Amino acid sequence: MMTMLLNAVRKCKPIVVILCLSLTVFSFAQQKEKSKFFELDNGLKIYLYERHILPLLNITAAVNLGSKDEAEETNGLVHLLEHSILFGGTEFRSGEEIGKDIRRHGAYFNAHTDRDLITFDISLPSEHADFAFQNQKEILFNLKLTQEEIDKEKKVILEEIAQIKDDPLRYGASLVFQNLYQGHAYQTPIIGRKEVLEKVTVDQLEEFYRKFFVPSNCAFAVVGDFDIDEMENRVKNILGDLKKEELTPLEFKKATPLKKTVEIEEEMDVEQAYLVIGMPGPDYNHPDQYQVDLLVQIIGRGFNPMLGSALRGRRGLVHNASMTYLPQKYGGAILIYIILDPKNLKAARNEAIRFLKRVRNERFSEDDFMPAERMYILDYLVCAKNQIKFDFFQGREKALAVANMLARYVLLSEGPDRGGFLKNIEELSSTDLRKAAADYLGTGKYVIVSIVPKKKNKT
Repeated sequence: MMTMLLNAVRKCKPIVVILCLSLTVFSFAQQKEKSKFFELDNGLKIYLYERHILPLLNITAAVNLGSKDEAEETNGLVHLLEHSILFGGTEFRSGEEIGKDIRRHGAYFNAHTDRDLITFDISLPSEHADFAFQNQKEILFNLKLTQEEIDKEKKVILEEIAQIKDDPLRYGASLVFQNLYQGHAYQTPIIGRKEVLEKVTVDQLEEFYRKFFVPSNCAFAVVGDFDIDEMENRVKNILGDLKKEELTPLEFKKATPLKKTVEIEEEMDVEQAYLVIGMPGPDYNHPDQYQVDLLVQIIGRGFNPMLGSALRGRRGLVHNASMTYLPQKYGGAILIYIILDPKNLKAARNEAIRFLKRVRNERFSEDDFMPAERMYILDYLVCAKNQIKFDFFQGREKALAVANMLARYVLLSEGPDRGGFLKNIEELSSTDLRKAAADYLGTGKYVIVSIVPKKKNKT
């Protein structure tokens, strides 16, 4: 049970708290924790995780449907479905009635679309468990689409598309992904295409919805204050009568490595410059994910990231630099975000690339130094491992985040379990990190997007 949980929550990156408090809560919770995974006759996958820290029930319903499943002529339908389900009505209640019921039960309710999955979260007092399951069941499998409702949500999404160019880092990242995954299903923008959304009809969206929203293509992860045996019966009674429908999932190949560096420069109405550098990373099921997790923590996160030190240095090339790693089922992505003065753009770009190429030669641990030198160095490896432990135990307190990660694990995980996340992190050495740096950071092939201020017209 804990092995699966450790793997599932590895992406939680909340604010750090005192470790001893987290460990105390963790130790207390362990005494009363149980978990169970099973599949209903209709194919719906269920993961139950009993924990009694707070009197809350947290449910994530995940659907194996993301922008990867869209074609050029359907790009945006997944995002539109997310909005329609979250804000629209069903065969039994209007969207307004659903919203009132959500508020009346004191629930938090949200949804999210990505390249692999679409997820729907609800968190509320545990005594309202029946309402939570009935609500999620109804909105997912009894959606009632009308042209009026989808036209309303289309307007919202079209505004989102227009606003992307007002956010230079978000826009830069979208360009990175489009070029990082050229020729792959992940190239499709999550938010959708304006020309597709403007023309989509209720019949087209209904056909798309009916195809993918079937129990065998979904998973429910339930985390919170309940008795696991009683909850299993409750789940079977409420969700077991859903009709079994066969769906053959689409097959996707793993994303291929970049063949060459791609450089893009875009002008925006900004005063500062923004640099986004992307490179392929290991996918969700690749064992190298642990090395890259730790590398990203050392290089671009935490209290003393190496990348920030390298780019600021004596020349002060950047204002801010950060790094993230996104493991997806068919390919991962490592992104660097930099904010800087436009005059430093070329120098910072070159220094960042030089840094990425030389990380394979870095000494991350005090074990890489002679004994006499160790008192003068910072042990990046130990610091990063401790930071990840802080993040892990604090993230574990966020039960809805745990439910979300468990639902993702159920639908995205392949092959045998590789063991607990923290155990795998703890076993890594500097040698492991240097190898991963060579394999993923030092390839010399990147997608580099520069966002610069608009040129002033000469008069």
